[in-house]
Amino acid sequence: MNRHMNEDVLEALSELLAAELPGLQISGTNMQVTLETRYGRVLLRFDFDPTTESIRMYTAVPPPAGAGPEFLLWCLSTNTLYWDVKIGLDPQGMLLVHADVDLDQADLTTTARVLIERVVGMRELLDDDLVEYLIRHKLATPSQQERWTK
Repeated sequence: MNRHMNEDVLEALSELLAAELPGLQISGTNMQVTLETRYGRVLLRFDFDPTTESIRMYTAVPPPAGAGPEFLLWCLSTNTLYWDVKIGLDPQGMLLVHADVDLDQADLTTTARVLIERVVGMRELLDDDLVEYLIRHKLATPSQQERWTK
């Protein structure tokens, strides 16, 4: 796929996603948007890989201070609950919530719908599962505790 086609695909996807993800911006072979979630403000990135014709969408958030090996076990067990969204650690030690979506160039509307479904899954993982884990295990900062429990 040539560079011009990459830009066309991202532009078309951006237009299809605009209503659900206001503020989505294209930068090279990537798109990004800032989301306001219960967890907090997160930067969601969409990296387009023209070789595999897929998009990796992800956000990186800091791991909770004081979390031990049981937190990593929780991350692994959470991965069994979500079919299309996973959580792990990136090389810098940040929590990486990610999903991979194959690009269907013949039907970008379906691809956009799948991307939105993955965004919903990521929000659920962050806002419901991670937040509740952090509250339950007293790993939230005082400001997080206040924001999440009011």
